[in-house]
Amino acid sequence: VHHQSARKVGGRRLSAALLNAASSRLLNRMAISQAGGYITVFATLILIAASALIILKTDVAKHFDRDAYFAARNSQSTLRLALSYFVTGMGGWVVFTVPLIGSTAGSLGVAGYTMSAIIPLIILSVIAPFMRRHLPRGVTFADFVLKRFGPAVSVYVSLISMIYMFCLLSGEYTAVNDASRFLLGIDGVAAAIGTAAITLAYTAVGGLPVSLLTDQIQGVAVLFVGVVVAVAILAYVPIPDGAIVSSGAAAATVDGLTTAIILIIAVTSAELLNAGSWQRIWAAENNAAMVKGIAIACGLEIVMLVMYGVVGMAALAYFGPSLFVPDFVAHLSALFFVQEMGEGWVIITAVAVVAMVASSADSLQNAMAALLSSHDKVTLRGAQALTVVLNIPALVVGSLGIDVFTLLILADLFAASTVVPIGLGLWDRTHPRAALAGCVCGLITAFLCFIVGGSIETGSVESGLALLGFYSPASRTWLAAFLLPPTVGGIVAVGGSLVTVYKFEGYGEEQQPADELKASKA
Repeated sequence: VHHQSARKVGGRRLSAALLNAASSRLLNRMAISQAGGYITVFATLILIAASALIILKTDVAKHFDRDAYFAARNSQSTLRLALSYFVTGMGGWVVFTVPLIGSTAGSLGVAGYTMSAIIPLIILSVIAPFMRRHLPRGVTFADFVLKRFGPAVSVYVSLISMIYMFCLLSGEYTAVNDASRFLLGIDGVAAAIGTAAITLAYTAVGGLPVSLLTDQIQGVAVLFVGVVVAVAILAYVPIPDGAIVSSGAAAATVDGLTTAIILIIAVTSAELLNAGSWQRIWAAENNAAMVKGIAIACGLEIVMLVMYGVVGMAALAYFGPSLFVPDFVAHLSALFFVQEMGEGWVIITAVAVVAMVASSADSLQNAMAALLSSHDKVTLRGAQALTVVLNIPALVVGSLGIDVFTLLILADLFAASTVVPIGLGLWDRTHPRAALAGCVCGLITAFLCFIVGGSIETGSVESGLALLGFYSPASRTWLAAFLLPPTVGGIVAVGGSLVTVYKFEGYGEEQQPADELKASKA
């Protein structure tokens, strides 16, 4: 029943009636006044701004050039990297999409989501030493793409990356909007605008160094508060022993397996095109710090994701079909629990969501500016101005009522069509034109999946294309759209390269890594 309901409404822009219904279910339990809600959100934002201001007054943030502004090169220890990767990866979407997956895709869906979060980090830790050696002055993956494939491929891949980061940023603003509206009963748009304004202000002045330092504060807060809230929810919910299993909430289903496969491909592809994740490769003080930091971050993310996935399963066992009919509100299940737990927990959860969104938003804002400035014709100030401009439509999208999961899965679809041909750049036989052809063919294949496969599944081309507007675990079109594009893109890139005699001659920047230089001097 809930899968069919999800298929009908999940992922579409929520109608006004549906939003009002969801709001009323939460507002009827409202444990805090509207004034208290505004104070909670903006007091949290003021604390974040104050911490950034203090950092900006330190010597660390006073003296840096363009390179330090975007790269913070060789400055981050293991623990700092761990907290940074953790908190930038755990945005406000965790409170919404992970319980959604838990309630609609069961244990396999949660396992897939968890794996999808750590696999790209593991891949980054493997290729980081290569990147640091061959591109010692790199800032984002665009530097690798430009050196390896040339400007045409670099512009194309940068565009795909910007689309992904824009959708991710819109998803973060959606998260703080929804939490403010449904949890605190206040204007969510005001909360989103406040978050955007404050994070833009301190990242514009302090760049990546300030973003990394605020990550330390926000990382500890998010880890502590996020875990405490999840534990409190699970301890509070009066579910009889074995109810999660007997209700089928944790069942391993075909739909759950489909979702797991899609999420692993989707999130891995997208995160490998996230410029913010790449910036931290060169910010690490050495290769060992990078690898160890990512290992710790993976462990922390596993704990957080599994706990909120179980919250979703508990919600299905507790609320039953009312999460899906008459209105699809499964993505709000954690908030339903928190509202029932009282005013104190409402405030704590709201603070956690705001901190999660702020930590992810500032990283995305700096990453977007870094990616834009990697192209010669865009100045530093121009990149900053474009980033501010891009936040405006992101705020608009964040106010439309589109659920966070849909924003992310659509962005992931673009990334999945691109990542394999670009990843083949590690093979010195991959020809730049073949890589570009692979990217384009992968993207065309993704849309063909919905035109052809979607029409077969729904009965018409129009309805097949409409599947792009909402994700359903029961839809095999979505599975094909994530399996075929990277496969086709890879085949085209390899096949096109093999018919040539091309061989890449090197990056021209090879350098002994900083940690090895220190060892040799010792």
